[in-house]
Amino acid sequence: MTAHDLIDSIFSRAAWGGVAPNVRRITPEQLCYLRDLIGADPEGGAAKPGAPGSLVWMPSGRHKYILTEDLHGTKHTLTRLSNICASESGRLF
Repeated sequence: MTAHDLIDSIFSRAAWGGVAPNVRRITPEQLCYLRDLIGADPEGGAAKPGAPGSLVWMPSGRHKYILTEDLHGTKHTLTRLSNICASESGRLF
């Protein structure tokens, strides 16, 4: 499984819990596994630390992702950001 496969499976389910349509809540296990998959991805170098507890992954293509770890609970999130045009590797938009 690749990071893109896992992200696609996470976004294939409906959003719930009052979160935005481009946000999904993920389990601590999914968060850890996704970080490992991103690190093993050829574009894993496009991942940069964001705000405390978050990781911004900017692979080439239309979608960019923010993984946010809830430092005080279990409300970890995966946010998908989209751009109309696909961008180069390492650039957010």
